[in-house]
Amino acid sequence: MAWVALNCPQCSAPLPRVAIWRSVKCASCGALITRTESVVNRDTFRQSLIRARQHAGAFGGDLECGGDSYRLMQHLGNGEISQVYLAQRLGPMPFLATIKVSTAPTAARQYAREAEILRDLQAAENGAASAYCLQHLPVVVAQGVVAGSSAKHALVMKHPNGFWGSLAALNERFPQGLDPRHAVWIWRRLLDVLQFIHAQGWSHGDVRPEHGLVHPADHGVRMIGWGSAQKSASTKDQGRDLQRSARVVLVLLSGSGAHGSLPGTVPRELSQLVTQASEDEAFCRQHGAAGLDSLLRSTARSAFGPPSFVHLAV
Repeated sequence: MAWVALNCPQCSAPLPRVAIWRSVKCASCGALITRTESVVNRDTFRQSLIRARQHAGAFGGDLECGGDSYRLMQHLGNGEISQVYLAQRLGPMPFLATIKVSTAPTAARQYAREAEILRDLQAAENGAASAYCLQHLPVVVAQGVVAGSSAKHALVMKHPNGFWGSLAALNERFPQGLDPRHAVWIWRRLLDVLQFIHAQGWSHGDVRPEHGLVHPADHGVRMIGWGSAQKSASTKDQGRDLQRSARVVLVLLSGSGAHGSLPGTVPRELSQLVTQASEDEAFCRQHGAAGLDSLLRSTARSAFGPPSFVHLAV
């Protein structure tokens, strides 16, 4: 009978005899090994690994900021002054990150301001407020010059898991207009964040579809784009936040090709509330985020009955 040597194809360490009939974990490198009739030679495996790494490098390579290195994995989009990437921090404790990389000289100042604002918000002395920020607002990891390129700057934030895309992308996904039941929970999530920051004395300053990320499975919305936020904001600034949140909902209900006209599928009560809030800043200021949320809940119950979870298929 021929002698069969059981070695890990990853690191060549010896494997236990049970590897002949079941999967085992290599005690040396931790790889999960399964012996099958289809054999992959070690050299072939290593060549495939090298090609995969070269492909990752060909996409965007590695980027270093704030003393850590990140591998750019996917291009998420372009902004006015940035290219945005999904990346993974390299090292013993990897995590996914969203990285803005500058495409304009003004980005450096904008990134520094956005990082300062988010850190200020998350430095709230109130423990509940601090916990809210960590759960609902972007978390800054690093901000500064990209190593090896003094002309490029980066803003690194922890990547929020499960978020599908922006509300602008959602509007493109439903050009005929979003189901009004989804518009209700999206507006409520926006109002929830605005109620929190307004209570801390802040305003967002740039509420628009591009600055809202949607989580379809959990019915969540996360606000981004904090570079225009103001501390010690006036009630008028906060009223504008609320007015713009209504305009976001108006866009979603109208669809990408309707130019602001609401389709007949939108209940009359909801149509009236969204339209008034989007046009009348004084109305928004009078009610505040909590008051608008109360009106919205009452309107939704009247139009759709008791609250129920409706799956958003994207």
